[in-house]
Amino acid sequence: MNNSGRRAMDIALATEARAMYANLLSDEDKEKLAALHSTDELVAFLGRSPAWRPVSLALPAVGATDRQFSEALSRCLYEDYERLYRFANDAAKEFLLFMSYEVELRAILAALRRLSDKSIAEEIRLPSQAARLMRGVDIERLKTAKTFPELTEAVRGSMYFPVLSAMELDPKTGMPDVSAAALQLSAHFYHALDRHLKQGYRGPARRELARTVSFRTDMLNISFLLRLRRFGTPTDEAMRLLLPLHGALGPDAERRILQAGSDEEAMAEIRASRVGRWLSGVEGGSPEQLMRAAETAFYRKVMHGTPNLCVVDAFLTLKENEADMLRRAFIALQYGLSPANYIL
Repeated sequence: MNNSGRRAMDIALATEARAMYANLLSDEDKEKLAALHSTDELVAFLGRSPAWRPVSLALPAVGATDRQFSEALSRCLYEDYERLYRFANDAAKEFLLFMSYEVELRAILAALRRLSDKSIAEEIRLPSQAARLMRGVDIERLKTAKTFPELTEAVRGSMYFPVLSAMELDPKTGMPDVSAAALQLSAHFYHALDRHLKQGYRGPARRELARTVSFRTDMLNISFLLRLRRFGTPTDEAMRLLLPLHGALGPDAERRILQAGSDEEAMAEIRASRVGRWLSGVEGGSPEQLMRAAETAFYRKVMHGTPNLCVVDAFLTLKENEADMLRRAFIALQYGLSPANYIL
């Protein structure tokens, strides 16, 4: 298929994604969500949402657990992903597959955390829609792995196998440093995605897709920067731990954020950077809430921009972020807290 044919298919796919985006929760919906008093009310509330009705239908009307709720959200997300993937052209599918590689990464990190800390009962729960696309990972073996070599063998067919195989292990525990492993694996994922867009992607909108990827790495690096500041990590060491892909946030800005005298000064540096324009008009809240606000502003603009594959990427990101917000609201309600403070 030539690029004109791919472009036409991408426009049709973007149009479908926009129609699905229109069904996400509105500001008015979120005000209603903020006023809910129980998890049962939340489940009933989602039954009135075109985007999230499958979640409500999959759950008991009374007494749904947080695990059931989270799994139903994941199934709903991947049903949308599979629906869009099914109708994508060949080049678009190659790009969209990276979303399944990101799910593989999360599954591997969950297994690493479980093996490194026996008190963590973190389970790998994936809907069938996601598992079908994860051809390089044996999920059942990953779930039951009892040692790091067993974990590594469970992902032998994935892009992460060479990285895991080369990791330095603590002779006492037989495990790598989990924090360093997470950063190394994340960097490998984004390097692969960057390389695909520069060398392997054969569809239109390559530059626009590269911008969305670099924005995502900027947001991740900001979260890493704020976390590394809290741990008091020396600047040079912290810089080596960041994802080595830069968009609007370059190394000089990253150093200034790390070396700021306080978290408030660090946030001022972020606002003064080129990323800061996505925080225009957003005041207060935690650094994590501010980053979520920046992502929402960026991806909403993409949604209303040129109809191409970036729109599909933006929709899937916004819906995943909305799912995370609903998880936070559910947990808050479980503990008798108002969800109002957890939906930002």
